[in-house]
Amino acid sequence: MSEAEYDLLPDDLRKLIEVIDGNVIRCQSGSAEHSDVARRLANQLEAVKPSDPCTRVSTDVDVHFTRRRKRGGAFSFRRPDVTVYRCVERGTKLMTADALLVVEVVAPGSVYSDTIDKLAEYAYEGIPVYLVVHLDANLYVKLIQEYRLDWATRVYRLVDTHQETAILESPFAVTIPFTRLDS
Repeated sequence: MSEAEYDLLPDDLRKLIEVIDGNVIRCQSGSAEHSDVARRLANQLEAVKPSDPCTRVSTDVDVHFTRRRKRGGAFSFRRPDVTVYRCVERGTKLMTADALLVVEVVAPGSVYSDTIDKLAEYAYEGIPVYLVVHLDANLYVKLIQEYRLDWATRVYRLVDTHQETAILESPFAVTIPFTRLDS
């Protein structure tokens, strides 16, 4: 699928897919708890983000790949559960070069994609921080893995496995008790 073809799709269909190298990937909807955790995490980040430099926090927004495309790849994008990014002009497509942090909340059907595929894709695209939120059997936050980009190799390094509280330094300082994500 090309970007032009994607742009012509109705919004209700666009929300059901992601595209990698022109190939359509059907996205499985998460549980209500999955959605709630993502929204609450975004709210916590939004509450402490600095006004300067201008940053935004969004949920379920298309993040278009730039580096992959420049190297001859076809149209590609993912839709992270949460994205922190540099402010872009209203109506502008969000590109990976603008993303500062992306978050995926692991759902039962997305374990491989979130922990293997997206880990490699987001690193290759140069997104500095990747958080993977793991839920337990009762759909409460069990742990959050924090990966940071090694710029020399374009590979993520696991820098912390947060339990009970996530204490982040980048892209800005924030402390998030898991109880605020599970309530």
